[in-house]
Amino acid sequence: RGRRRALLEAALAQAQGRRRAAMTGAGLERHLQALAAVANQMQLRPPFLTEVLGQPWALAFSPAPRPHPPLLPHPLRPAGGGFNPVGTGGTGM
Repeated sequence: RGRRRALLEAALAQAQGRRRAAMTGAGLERHLQALAAVANQMQLRPPFLTEVLGQPWALAFSPAPRPHPPLLPHPLRPAGGGFNPVGTGGTGM
């Protein structure tokens, strides 16, 4: 039981770190987007980018954080950021 809890806490810490990286533009998808933009400007079609960007993405995260602390009264408060699923069988968050 203790080992499972430790593994869960490690996984949550890693996910939190990746979420923070993505929110600051340091996430993997931002690097792929930058590589794709440069390749497009140079009129290159690298096989790696063609393969990776052609795959369906199962999960879409919004970099828009929820406001903390709430600055608006409850009826006017936005629910926060989020994306719809980007493909069939995908999940948006």
